[in-house]
Amino acid sequence: MSDPARPPQAPGNSASPGGRPPGPPARIIPLTPGVSRGAGERRAMLRAAVIQVVRHLVVQAVPPSQRVPLFEQATGLLDEAGWGLDELVPAAEPGPAQDALLRALSLLDT
Repeated sequence: MSDPARPPQAPGNSASPGGRPPGPPARIIPLTPGVSRGAGERRAMLRAAVIQVVRHLVVQAVPPSQRVPLFEQATGLLDEAGWGLDELVPAAEPGPAQDALLRALSLLDT
């Protein structure tokens, strides 16, 4: 019995009701939020933002009105790095720990 709301398919038309030809199911690539690494000036701004976020977490809170433009993106980068507060404390100041953090985040110029 045919569905009166659906037009009949022409003979030889093997497309599925959705209009796709038969075959393996479409490959779905999930979109996951990520943090992009900038290049040039943006990279330098992101590096400064990461340092500000680290200082915000371990030294002194930075009021929202004083945060650099990429503060939120830098927060996401630090989440991605997975460093604990004990590792971030020495990274709040220039030196080997800060260099290691920036290197881990692919933000250290070599």
